Amino acid sequence: MFSFFIPPGEPPERHRAQVIDRMAALAEIAAGQGLVLAHENEKEIFGDTPGRCADLITSVNSPALRATFDPANFVQCGVRPFSEAYGLLRPHLVYLQVKDALAATGEVVPAGRGDGQVRETLAALRDSGFDGFMSLEPHLAQAGRYGGFSGPEGFILAARSLKLMLNELGIPWR
Repeated sequence: MFSFFIPPGEPPERHRAQVIDRMAALAEIAAGQGLVLAHENEKEIFGDTPGRCADLITSVNSPALRATFDPANFVQCGVRPFSEAYGLLRPHLVYLQVKDALAATGEVVPAGRGDGQVRETLAALRDSGFDGFMSLEPHLAQAGRYGGFSGPEGFILAARSLKLMLNELGIPWR
């Protein structure tokens, strides 16, 4: 899930209290249903940078709100995902979306071919005993604010890139 989009040109901090209150209400509903919300660091929302993601999760302070880690979205926000975000978010991380991007253009590329530090993140997750979820979200043919598309050939390319990296790192997959 996403926290809330920030109106263009407005500082995210102006909306912090309202976002925290709304996310806390959603987490309370989720907890009552035995669910866990996984907040994704989508660009242009309150929780798009590592600091605001961590602030959101720690301020809500509910086991029903955890973190999704999307390296490409961090790259597109000018963040080095592993170097600047992983350590801060690892205690809350339950879900990895495998997507990579080029810092210079924001273009989405197969995992390991961009600046998303996907290899470093996968190795650190392996070493920390991560037992959460991972999904492949390549968005290679089209990437936009509300979705993306890879097509059959693009998804096969993305899956091969991920499987190669997992094999090289000795990470079992099925």
